[in-house]
Amino acid sequence: MGEYRLALSFEDRDRLFSAIGSVVVSFQQTELWVAETLSSLLKLDPLDDRYTVMAAMSFRQKVDLMITLFSIKDNDESKEKVDLARKALFKAEEFRNRVVHSVWAVEDDTWVREKGSIRGKSGFVKQTVCVDINQLETASNSIRTITEWRIKSLLEIEEAIFQLASCEQGT
Repeated sequence: MGEYRLALSFEDRDRLFSAIGSVVVSFQQTELWVAETLSSLLKLDPLDDRYTVMAAMSFRQKVDLMITLFSIKDNDESKEKVDLARKALFKAEEFRNRVVHSVWAVEDDTWVREKGSIRGKSGFVKQTVCVDINQLETASNSIRTITEWRIKSLLEIEEAIFQLASCEQGT
């Protein structure tokens, strides 16, 4: 009979799967908040019209329009904070996309994230990165911070962006 070995504990597997789910759900909440905010800025009903707004545009389009409307309308947000929010929201989307469109696998007794790309001059490139489950769990909190950018300090938003960038290297 062949020798079977458990690559990692069930606890690690469950933590990884939970962290992936948490990133996805946290970003869904971000996208919903952007749609509600944009609905409100467009003088629509934030609760009744949020799904229409979500369906009508890509996330980047919604963020760009929301940020543009913030700068046009008289509001209390500084240009610096609004610009940082755009950067943070785009980073959150980029991170979520990386999590969702990757393959999560076991290689040499450790969890890895694999992502293939055929863009660029070099053709197909496969990136394999060892997974740090703790960082992935922290990333979900960073996405929640970015969602709440209007009530967070510039420093908190910058730290959330930095954390997501750090997670990209280890997840």
